[in-house]
Amino acid sequence: MNSDPLLSVDKEGLVRTIREQEQQIEKLRREVDTLRHELDKLKDKPPAPDKKQAKAHTRRFSKPPHLWGRKKGHKGSGRPQPDHIDRLMELTLEHCPHGHRLGACEDFEDHFQEDIIPARVEVTCYRHYRYWCARCEDHVLAGYAPDEIPYAKLGPKALTMMVLLKYYYALPGNKIKAILQGLCGLTVSEGGISQALQRLGKYLQVETDVILAKIRAAALKHADETGWNVNGVNHWLWVFLNELWVYYVIHRSRGVKVPKAILGDKPAGTLVSDFYELYRKLGMSHQTCHVHLNREMHECRNEGPPGNPDFDGPYKKLRRILRDADRLSEKRRGLRALVYQRRVRRIKERLTDFACQPYRNAHWKRLTKRLLRHEQTLFTFLDKPGVPKDNNAAERAIRPQVIIRNRSFQNRTDHGANAHATLSSLTYTLLRQKRNPLTEIVAAYPQHRLRAMLELPATPHIFALPSGRQAPLTPTLSRPAGGEGA
Repeated sequence: MNSDPLLSVDKEGLVRTIREQEQQIEKLRREVDTLRHELDKLKDKPPAPDKKQAKAHTRRFSKPPHLWGRKKGHKGSGRPQPDHIDRLMELTLEHCPHGHRLGACEDFEDHFQEDIIPARVEVTCYRHYRYWCARCEDHVLAGYAPDEIPYAKLGPKALTMMVLLKYYYALPGNKIKAILQGLCGLTVSEGGISQALQRLGKYLQVETDVILAKIRAAALKHADETGWNVNGVNHWLWVFLNELWVYYVIHRSRGVKVPKAILGDKPAGTLVSDFYELYRKLGMSHQTCHVHLNREMHECRNEGPPGNPDFDGPYKKLRRILRDADRLSEKRRGLRALVYQRRVRRIKERLTDFACQPYRNAHWKRLTKRLLRHEQTLFTFLDKPGVPKDNNAAERAIRPQVIIRNRSFQNRTDHGANAHATLSSLTYTLLRQKRNPLTEIVAAYPQHRLRAMLELPATPHIFALPSGRQAPLTPTLSRPAGGEGA
C-alpha cells in the first residue's frame, strides 16, 4: 500500500492544494523582488525606471519644429504703435537718387523707434537760507523740500532702486554696485548699500505694522518657512500672506511661538500650509496642501519595483479618493446641500478607512500615520468655499527669498535681517496690490525720515487710509548739529 497522502485526496482537494501553493509561490516571488530591490539600493544601483517617465525623458519637444509657431498665412502681429512722440525727425529730399530735381511732397511714411535714454546721476543742492527773527531773537532756517531727506547723501529714488534690485530682482551687493556704476554713473560701495537699506528699513517698519494687522484679520491666509542664515547662525524666514498682503519675518526659532506671535493666540480665519506639525497647534481652521501629499504619494510608489501591488495599489486608491474630492468641489453649486454634505462625509470616511488599513511597506505606514493626524484638515476646502487645496501662494512668495539665499550670504546682523524682512514685505505687498514700489517708497521715505527727526510719532504713509494720510511736512526749524548719512 502506497503511503503518499496525496493519493488519498480527491480531485477537488488536489486543485485546492495547487492553488494554495501557487498563491504562496506568488507571495514569495513578491518578497524576493522586494528584497532584490532593497539590495540594489544598498549597492547604489538606480531602481528600474518607470516606463512613463522614461518616455517623457526621451521626448525632447512637444511638437516637431515644423509645427512651431502660428500656422502659415496668419495675420501678422508686431509691437503696438507708441501713444506719444518725444522727438520728431523730418527727413526730406530735393533730388532723386539719379540727381533729378523732385516736385512737391505728396505723402509721408512714419517709422516709430523706441529707445532708452541713458541714466545719469542728478545732484540736487538744497540751499536752506537762514534768517534772523528779532521778535524771537533766534535764527530760523528754511524748511525741507518734499523730496528731501535730512542729512542723506543718497536720494529716495536711488535707495528705492537698490530695494528693487536686491529684493525683487534678487541681485547681490556687488551686482547692484556694478549696475549703479555702469548704467547710472553712481558710485557707491557694497557697505554703503547695506547700511542705506538697513536705515531705510528702520524708517519704513511702521508700514509693515499695517501689513501685519491685515494678515491677522484676513479670513484666508497662507504660511510657509525656509532656512535662513544670520552671521553663520541658522535662522528661519517665515512668510504669511493673503490675496493682497505679504508679511516676512526672520527668526531664530522654527517653533509654534513664531506663528502665534504673528497671527495671535487665538487666530481667526483659515490657514493653508504644508504638513508641518506646528500649524495644527494654532487652534484655527486649517487646510493642508494636496500638492505636498501628491509628492509624497509619488515617492512612496517609486520606492518599490514597478508593478508591485504593495506600492501601486495604495497609490491608485488614494489618488482616486483625492480626485473624487476635486470633482465634488467642482459640482458644489449643482448639488443640494444635503446631498453635498453626505458625499463629503463619504469621502472623509473613505480616507479614514484607507489610512486604517494595515500596510507591510514602511513608507506607506509612515504616510498613513500622517493622514490620520491630518484627516480633519485635508478636506477643509470642501467645507469652506473659496479655500484652495494647495499652498501654491506661499510657495511662490518664498521662492524669491530662496533665490536671494542662493546668491548671497543672507544677512550678517540682526539689523540687516529686520531690514530684509521689512523691505521684502513692503515690496511684495505693493506688487501684489499692483502698485509701483518705486513711486510709493520715494514719496513715503522723506516723510518718515522727517517725522523721526522732529520726534513726531510714526504713522503709516503708504498704507494709510485717504482720510488719515498725513499732509507732507515742510517745517521751518533750526538745523541741529551733526546728523546721519544716507
